[in-house]
Amino acid sequence: MLKLLAADGIDSEIQAHYRLIASVRETIGMHSHDFFELFLILKGSVVHVINNSRQVLQENTLVFIRDRDMHCYEQTADSDCQFINLSFNREVLDDMIAFLGEGFPSGRLLEPAMPPSTLLSKTEKEYVRYRLELLNLIPQEKKPAIKAEVRAILTDLFSRYITAEAEPFEPAGQPEWLKALCKEVNKKEQFTRGTAALVQLSGKSHAYVCRMFREYLGMSPTQYINELRMSYAENLLLNTDMEIVDISLEIGLENVSYFYDLFKRRHNLTPHRYRQFGKIHR
Repeated sequence: MLKLLAADGIDSEIQAHYRLIASVRETIGMHSHDFFELFLILKGSVVHVINNSRQVLQENTLVFIRDRDMHCYEQTADSDCQFINLSFNREVLDDMIAFLGEGFPSGRLLEPAMPPSTLLSKTEKEYVRYRLELLNLIPQEKKPAIKAEVRAILTDLFSRYITAEAEPFEPAGQPEWLKALCKEVNKKEQFTRGTAALVQLSGKSHAYVCRMFREYLGMSPTQYINELRMSYAENLLLNTDMEIVDISLEIGLENVSYFYDLFKRRHNLTPHRYRQFGKIHR
């Protein structure tokens, strides 16, 4: 079996290599490597043969490949596949884990028999694509800048998407009333009302709802509501021509500055910039 080496294909000063793969035909057969990879499927689907298992991966899937995995890609019967691949040295991963600290569940990345993957929404896919394509905007002679950007991108993407998939959203013992509440508040007519909707729908005190959300979901009711608001706002930005102030009002936020602040914390982009790059990549 072929083994790829970082020394043969990854610049030692950058410690990473970005490429766009336009077709499964551009990939090689079964192989392993002494580096790590993150790949994002942009179009189509692919059969991913990994560690003696076969997975059909669809568009918008983000996959992490470890330095001990054995894998290859096979074309499906009715579709080719286009994807972005970012290869990087172990030192890059080690630096990221050290930076994120003990709270980062690195064991979920490295220990399971199968590498982690997650199916993104279209909006999330475009965000990941945007972040990765930023590497093409840095002149190749500015290797320290590229090296720093790779680390910033990976830290962002792993903390947002890869570990989130491994973390169960409904821990064992979660009360049935809390599950039902979360399902009901996902409706637009509820989350636009804010945390008041959670208290009213649950029939419990605000303090008790806060305690249960932190215990079982790891976040405050306000954070939970704002996640729903931001997801809805993302869809409005990409799929409508609504003014940003109207979108803020539509999701239940009368303070537009607060909306901008929440959105920038989530995406590192203003709503206007997010809409721009989303339309470019459609």
